Amino acid sequence: MSDAIVVDIEGTTSSGSHVHTELFPYSRRRVPEWIRRPDPGVAAIVEEVRAVAGRPGASLSEVAAILRSWIDADVKAAPLKTLQGLIWEAGFTSGELTSHLYPDVPHALRDWHAHGRRLYVYSSGSVLAQRLWFRHTPYGDLSQCLSGYFDIRNAGPKREAASYAAITAAIGVPGPRTLFLSDTPDELDAARRAGWRTAQVLRPEEGTAPAPGHVQVTGFHEVAEAAAW
Repeated sequence: MSDAIVVDIEGTTSSGSHVHTELFPYSRRRVPEWIRRPDPGVAAIVEEVRAVAGRPGASLSEVAAILRSWIDADVKAAPLKTLQGLIWEAGFTSGELTSHLYPDVPHALRDWHAHGRRLYVYSSGSVLAQRLWFRHTPYGDLSQCLSGYFDIRNAGPKREAASYAAITAAIGVPGPRTLFLSDTPDELDAARRAGWRTAQVLRPEEGTAPAPGHVQVTGFHEVAEAAAW
């Protein structure tokens, strides 16, 4: 029995192509303008980019180029993810952006929530971006089903077991009673090392290769049976 379910986003609840063809280009186009905003939070992001890149004297144009190169390479850098969250917030609020969910996901989240399971999100995208993603879906606001959000700032990198141990401590649910759903083998392996139960989501559209040692499902509708609730 799993008391808590933690879900990945890209390739698991949602299409990876939507993120890469819609959200990434949206933020990439707006980076130069955003980093010039007279906002203390944005200024702090700029300084963090300089520090992470090892370029303390980088101009704003150089910082923009660094951020765009990180977007192009899908680098999981905390300052980039924070800035993208702010940019996407404006896009979701204006209606220019909407999220994507596979059709089996909304029903499953609502059903699991109704049956008392605590649901969490763990993604490389910022907590702000995660909240926006589940609030602005084609199926309505699903954020009410979720008990919390974790990213690389408040939990750590997704391929390290210590990050999953940190989430266990935060939610207060033992690892053996926590189920992690992801498409990525390295993430599933890290969760398993932290004592979590795991299931790999193999979306046909994503072309994900099966990961040995993990239960495999093709959608959230198969999770209950595969996880033997």
